[in-house]
Amino acid sequence: MKYLIKLCFWILLFFLILYVTKIFFFHTPKEKHDDSYTETPATLTDFSYSDNMNSTTETDEATEISKTTETTETTEATETTETTETAETTEAPTTAESATETFNQSTMQTQSVTKTNEYEKYIFVGDSRYVPMESYADEDDTIIAEVGVGRKFLSEHMEEIVNISDENTKIVVGLGVNDLYVGAQKYKDSLLELKANTNAQIYYTLVNPVDDELCASHGYSVTNESIDNFNSNIQSELIGTGIKTIDTNSYLKTIGYSSSDGLHYSSDTNQNIYVYIKEQLIQN
Repeated sequence: MKYLIKLCFWILLFFLILYVTKIFFFHTPKEKHDDSYTETPATLTDFSYSDNMNSTTETDEATEISKTTETTETTEATETTETTETAETTEAPTTAESATETFNQSTMQTQSVTKTNEYEKYIFVGDSRYVPMESYADEDDTIIAEVGVGRKFLSEHMEEIVNISDENTKIVVGLGVNDLYVGAQKYKDSLLELKANTNAQIYYTLVNPVDDELCASHGYSVTNESIDNFNSNIQSELIGTGIKTIDTNSYLKTIGYSSSDGLHYSSDTNQNIYVYIKEQLIQN
């Protein structure tokens, strides 16, 4: 019995050693082989990645060069196009300006106004509305005008006006908007005084209209109602005196006018007034 137990022990020990040996010799080498296999692809992958990096870098450089070339060509083409467009754009305004200038000359006729005879002279006497006339008047026209003046301005310059006028002179008086309260009678008296001292033909231009709302917003007390009343009275007063009136008021109401403050006109309106007065002087 004792020997049987020992035999069983040695048999168990043998199988145990056999199992351990099997695990050691058949399992462990397989793990080492797997580790070796794993490292090789990693090395190949690194190498391949390095080559790909070089290849990618070369491709990127080629792409960059291509893009740069294309960008340069595109930029040059764009600049050429822009230059062409600029040249065309530059020519367009010139044509537009020429058309506008032609239109102005045909409609305004500022430079085409002619005198009734070669000796005729024109003298314009007025307030701030006449001051801009110097920009449109003919070289031999005389402009005597000042901002904010009225009937007294005519009296103050009476001697000067008489001295430079003669029988071939036409005098145009454009005062009144600054002192409508003075009344038509006193304006008539001043105009008759001028007429008594010169052989020139005297004209009085009616007071021109205003923009009531703009005038009020800019602090001007003048209104179209007061202007219309004054014009009606002065026309009645001058009947039979030999002093002629030019109705620029009705003219502006017909063709329209523009003003930034309600009282003073834009350059286009001022030019229209000058041309209209000149035409009336030639016809009468």
